[in-house]
Amino acid sequence: MRHRLRPLLLLLLAPGLALALAACKTPSAQTEKSWIFACPEPDSRVTWDDGRSLVYGGADPGEAGTCTAQAGGTPVRLAWGMVEETTNEGRGHGPGMTSLFPAKTGANASYTATVSYPGSGIRYPFETRWRVVAFEPLEVPAGKFDTVVLERMVNGTGANAAQSFTVRYWLDGVSGILLQRKVELGRGGSSLLHNLRATSVTLPPPPPRAPPPAGAPSGPPPTGS
Repeated sequence: MRHRLRPLLLLLLAPGLALALAACKTPSAQTEKSWIFACPEPDSRVTWDDGRSLVYGGADPGEAGTCTAQAGGTPVRLAWGMVEETTNEGRGHGPGMTSLFPAKTGANASYTATVSYPGSGIRYPFETRWRVVAFEPLEVPAGKFDTVVLERMVNGTGANAAQSFTVRYWLDGVSGILLQRKVELGRGGSSLLHNLRATSVTLPPPPPRAPPPAGAPSGPPPTGS
Protein backbone atom coordinates (compact mmCIF):
# COMPACT_ATOMS: atom_id res chain seq x y z
CA MET A 1 0.00 0.00 0.00
CA ARG A 2 2.82 2.39 0.83
CA HIS A 3 4.35 1.88 -2.65
CA ARG A 4 1.00 2.42 -4.36
CA LEU A 5 0.56 5.78 -2.58
CA ARG A 6 3.94 7.12 -3.68
CA PRO A 7 2.90 8.05 -7.29
CA LEU A 8 -0.27 9.72 -5.96
CA LEU A 9 1.78 11.60 -3.39
CA LEU A 10 4.14 12.83 -6.10
CA LEU A 11 1.18 14.04 -8.17
CA LEU A 12 -0.18 15.96 -5.21
CA LEU A 13 3.21 17.55 -4.57
CA ALA A 14 3.87 18.39 -8.24
CA PRO A 15 2.07 21.78 -8.28
CA GLY A 16 3.97 22.93 -5.20
CA LEU A 17 7.19 21.60 -6.66
CA ALA A 18 6.56 23.50 -9.88
CA LEU A 19 5.96 26.72 -7.95
CA ALA A 20 9.17 26.24 -6.01
CA LEU A 21 11.12 25.69 -9.21
CA ALA A 22 9.49 28.73 -10.82
CA ALA A 23 10.64 30.87 -7.91
CA CYS A 24 14.26 29.86 -8.59
CA LYS A 25 14.50 31.54 -11.98
CA THR A 26 17.66 31.16 -13.98
CA PRO A 27 18.98 34.18 -15.94
CA SER A 28 17.07 34.56 -19.18
CA ALA A 29 18.39 35.80 -22.50
CA GLN A 30 16.66 39.11 -21.78
CA THR A 31 18.60 39.78 -18.57
CA GLU A 32 21.86 38.62 -20.11
CA LYS A 33 21.60 41.02 -23.05
CA SER A 34 24.51 43.40 -23.57
CA TRP A 35 24.01 46.63 -25.50
CA ILE A 36 26.74 48.76 -27.07
CA PHE A 37 25.88 52.45 -27.06
CA ALA A 38 26.09 54.47 -30.27
CA CYS A 39 24.86 58.02 -30.85
CA PRO A 40 21.79 58.33 -33.08
CA GLU A 41 22.74 58.59 -36.74
CA PRO A 42 22.98 62.06 -38.28
CA ASP A 43 19.59 63.44 -39.40
CA SER A 44 17.67 61.22 -36.96
CA ARG A 45 14.88 63.24 -35.39
CA VAL A 46 12.78 62.93 -32.24
CA THR A 47 9.91 65.09 -30.99
CA TRP A 48 8.72 64.83 -27.39
CA ASP A 49 5.37 65.62 -25.83
CA ASP A 50 6.68 68.92 -24.41
CA GLY A 51 6.92 70.19 -28.01
CA ARG A 52 10.71 70.06 -28.23
CA SER A 53 12.48 68.41 -31.17
CA LEU A 54 16.06 67.30 -31.65
CA VAL A 55 17.84 66.62 -34.92
CA TYR A 56 20.92 64.54 -34.22
CA GLY A 57 24.26 65.23 -35.80
CA GLY A 58 26.12 62.09 -34.77
CA ALA A 59 28.95 61.46 -32.34
CA ASP A 60 31.50 64.06 -31.29
CA PRO A 61 34.79 62.63 -32.61
CA GLY A 62 36.75 64.42 -29.90
CA GLU A 63 34.79 63.23 -26.86
CA ALA A 64 33.73 59.61 -26.40
CA GLY A 65 30.07 59.11 -25.52
CA THR A 66 29.02 62.65 -26.47
CA CYS A 67 26.29 63.11 -29.09
CA THR A 68 25.66 66.31 -31.00
CA ALA A 69 22.25 67.65 -32.03
CA GLN A 70 20.30 70.77 -32.95
CA ALA A 71 17.18 72.02 -31.17
CA GLY A 72 15.55 74.72 -33.30
CA GLY A 73 18.94 75.77 -34.64
CA THR A 74 20.61 75.77 -31.22
CA PRO A 75 23.53 73.32 -30.79
CA VAL A 76 22.98 70.64 -28.13
CA ARG A 77 25.45 68.18 -26.66
CA LEU A 78 24.31 65.09 -24.77
CA ALA A 79 26.35 62.72 -22.62
CA TRP A 80 25.54 59.20 -23.81
CA GLY A 81 22.45 60.54 -25.58
CA MET A 82 20.66 61.31 -22.28
CA VAL A 83 22.14 64.13 -20.22
CA GLU A 84 22.45 67.54 -21.85
CA GLU A 85 25.64 69.48 -21.20
CA THR A 86 23.99 72.48 -19.56
CA THR A 87 24.65 74.52 -16.44
CA ASN A 88 21.68 72.96 -14.64
CA GLU A 89 22.73 69.36 -15.39
CA GLY A 90 26.30 69.92 -14.23
CA ARG A 91 29.58 68.52 -15.47
CA GLY A 92 31.22 65.14 -15.18
CA HIS A 93 28.54 62.90 -16.69
CA GLY A 94 30.46 61.84 -19.80
CA PRO A 95 33.48 60.21 -18.17
CA GLY A 96 31.50 59.24 -15.06
CA MET A 97 29.05 57.07 -17.04
CA THR A 98 31.67 55.18 -19.04
CA SER A 99 31.45 52.00 -16.92
CA LEU A 100 27.77 51.56 -17.87
CA PHE A 101 28.63 50.55 -21.43
CA PRO A 102 28.36 48.03 -22.96
CA ALA A 103 25.07 48.12 -21.03
CA LYS A 104 24.19 44.91 -19.22
CA THR A 105 21.56 44.48 -16.52
CA GLY A 106 23.12 45.41 -13.18
CA ALA A 107 25.98 47.50 -14.60
CA ASN A 108 26.50 50.63 -12.54
CA ALA A 109 28.49 53.84 -12.24
CA SER A 110 29.12 56.34 -9.45
CA TYR A 111 30.67 59.82 -9.57
CA THR A 112 30.17 63.42 -8.49
CA ALA A 113 28.53 65.85 -10.94
CA THR A 114 29.22 69.51 -10.27
CA VAL A 115 26.71 72.29 -10.97
CA SER A 116 28.10 75.82 -11.16
CA TYR A 117 26.71 79.10 -12.41
CA PRO A 118 28.89 81.54 -14.39
CA GLY A 119 29.98 84.56 -12.41
CA SER A 120 28.80 83.27 -9.03
CA GLY A 121 31.78 81.11 -8.14
CA ILE A 122 29.41 78.77 -6.29
CA ARG A 123 29.72 75.04 -6.98
CA TYR A 124 27.13 72.44 -6.03
CA PRO A 125 28.36 68.81 -5.95
CA PHE A 126 25.78 66.06 -6.48
CA GLU A 127 26.50 62.42 -5.75
CA THR A 128 25.31 60.59 -8.85
CA ARG A 129 24.72 56.86 -9.24
CA TRP A 130 23.56 55.01 -12.33
CA ARG A 131 22.46 51.46 -12.98
CA VAL A 132 21.19 49.50 -15.98
CA VAL A 133 17.71 48.43 -14.91
CA ALA A 134 16.37 46.21 -17.69
CA PHE A 135 15.73 45.58 -21.35
CA GLU A 136 12.03 45.87 -22.07
CA PRO A 137 9.47 46.72 -24.76
CA LEU A 138 8.00 50.22 -24.62
CA GLU A 139 5.01 51.81 -26.31
CA VAL A 140 4.90 55.60 -26.64
CA PRO A 141 2.94 57.84 -29.05
CA ALA A 142 5.83 57.48 -31.52
CA GLY A 143 5.34 53.69 -31.68
CA LYS A 144 6.57 50.43 -30.17
CA PHE A 145 10.24 49.92 -29.42
CA ASP A 146 12.64 47.54 -27.69
CA THR A 147 14.48 49.62 -25.14
CA VAL A 148 17.27 49.64 -22.59
CA VAL A 149 16.27 51.24 -19.27
CA LEU A 150 18.77 53.20 -17.17
CA GLU A 151 18.27 54.83 -13.79
CA ARG A 152 20.05 57.89 -12.39
CA MET A 153 19.92 58.59 -8.64
CA VAL A 154 21.03 62.06 -7.51
CA ASN A 155 21.75 63.27 -3.97
CA GLY A 156 22.90 66.75 -3.03
CA THR A 157 25.78 67.22 -0.60
CA GLY A 158 26.79 69.90 1.89
CA ALA A 159 24.52 72.94 1.80
CA ASN A 160 22.51 71.24 -0.95
CA ALA A 161 21.99 67.95 0.91
CA ALA A 162 18.24 68.50 1.16
CA GLN A 163 17.76 67.67 -2.54
CA SER A 164 17.43 64.28 -4.16
CA PHE A 165 15.70 62.88 -7.21
CA THR A 166 15.68 59.82 -9.46
CA VAL A 167 15.39 59.79 -13.24
CA ARG A 168 14.69 56.82 -15.49
CA TYR A 169 15.59 56.85 -19.18
CA TRP A 170 14.31 54.56 -21.92
CA LEU A 171 16.60 54.47 -24.97
CA ASP A 172 15.68 52.79 -28.24
CA GLY A 173 17.90 49.74 -28.54
CA VAL A 174 18.32 50.25 -32.31
CA SER A 175 18.76 53.99 -32.80
CA GLY A 176 19.89 55.09 -29.31
CA ILE A 177 17.21 57.81 -29.24
CA LEU A 178 15.72 58.86 -25.89
CA LEU A 179 12.09 57.74 -26.03
CA GLN A 180 10.92 58.33 -22.47
CA ARG A 181 12.12 59.99 -19.29
CA LYS A 182 10.46 59.84 -15.87
CA VAL A 183 11.46 62.00 -12.91
CA GLU A 184 10.69 61.06 -9.31
CA LEU A 185 11.36 63.71 -6.67
CA GLY A 186 12.80 62.69 -3.32
CA ARG A 187 13.54 64.86 -0.35
CA GLY A 188 13.64 68.57 -1.12
CA GLY A 189 11.25 68.09 -4.06
CA SER A 190 13.34 70.04 -6.56
CA SER A 191 14.45 69.23 -10.10
CA LEU A 192 14.46 71.21 -13.32
CA LEU A 193 13.95 67.99 -15.29
CA HIS A 194 10.47 66.86 -16.30
CA ASN A 195 8.82 63.78 -17.78
CA LEU A 196 9.12 63.18 -21.52
CA ARG A 197 7.53 60.83 -24.05
CA ALA A 198 8.43 60.65 -27.75
CA THR A 199 5.56 61.59 -30.06
CA SER A 200 7.48 60.98 -33.29
CA VAL A 201 10.76 59.41 -34.35
CA THR A 202 12.21 59.72 -37.85
CA LEU A 203 15.31 57.81 -38.91
CA PRO A 204 17.40 58.62 -41.99
CA PRO A 205 16.99 56.28 -44.96
CA PRO A 206 19.63 53.55 -45.32
CA PRO A 207 22.50 54.41 -47.67
CA PRO A 208 21.96 53.37 -51.28
CA ARG A 209 23.42 50.05 -52.30
CA ALA A 210 26.53 50.28 -54.43
CA PRO A 211 25.91 49.27 -58.07
CA PRO A 212 27.52 45.99 -59.20
CA PRO A 213 30.87 46.35 -60.97
CA ALA A 214 30.76 46.68 -64.74
CA GLY A 215 30.47 43.34 -66.49
CA ALA A 216 29.20 41.51 -63.40
CA PRO A 217 26.45 38.98 -64.19
CA SER A 218 22.96 39.92 -63.08
CA GLY A 219 20.24 37.70 -61.69
CA PRO A 220 20.57 34.49 -59.68
CA PRO A 221 23.66 32.34 -60.18
CA PRO A 222 23.25 29.52 -62.69
CA THR A 223 22.42 26.09 -61.31
CA GLY A 224 24.24 22.94 -62.29
CA SER A 225 22.61 20.60 -64.80
